[in-house]
Amino acid sequence: MNKEEKQIKEEDIESSADEVTEEIKAPEPEEKSIQKEVDITNKQLQEEKDRYLRLNADFENLRKQTIKEKNEFVKFANEKLILELVDVWESLERGIENAKKTNDKDRLIEGMELVYKQFKSVLEKNGLAPIKALGEKFDHYKHEAMMQTITDECDEDTILEEFTRGYMLNNKVIRYSKVRVSKKKESDDKL
Repeated sequence: MNKEEKQIKEEDIESSADEVTEEIKAPEPEEKSIQKEVDITNKQLQEEKDRYLRLNADFENLRKQTIKEKNEFVKFANEKLILELVDVWESLERGIENAKKTNDKDRLIEGMELVYKQFKSVLEKNGLAPIKALGEKFDHYKHEAMMQTITDECDEDTILEEFTRGYMLNNKVIRYSKVRVSKKKESDDKL
């Protein structure tokens, strides 16, 4: 090989080496962009994690506050009713004091009736209503049958007697009426 050929081969080798170096160097900007993307993604992930932790803390605080408010509500839910019943209680106290001072039975009865009406009014105003039973058709959603009486004098499942009055509070049964219910005689032709 002569000098020129050697020089050409060296130039080819150098240019090939430069190309290989460029090819090796070319991915470097790609690695930097990937690293930037990874950094950006990590930053976004950290921001989302922080956001999640803040939201979770806010939710937990709200839950605790709601429980506290609910407990306070339950604690004082009957305040209005109690204040109204205090008036009835005081009327009853005055009635007892006046009954001790008088021998007039009619005035005592009249005073007791007034207190009874006041008390009944407070309960009705707060949603309490008695369940009608006597003479009504038995309804297992409102009545509890304690006894059955065989009779032909009225329709089957008619309430003949009320042992204990039932009550509803805002259309919800809170105490069932305990009743005696009619039952028809079984006829002999069914044999």
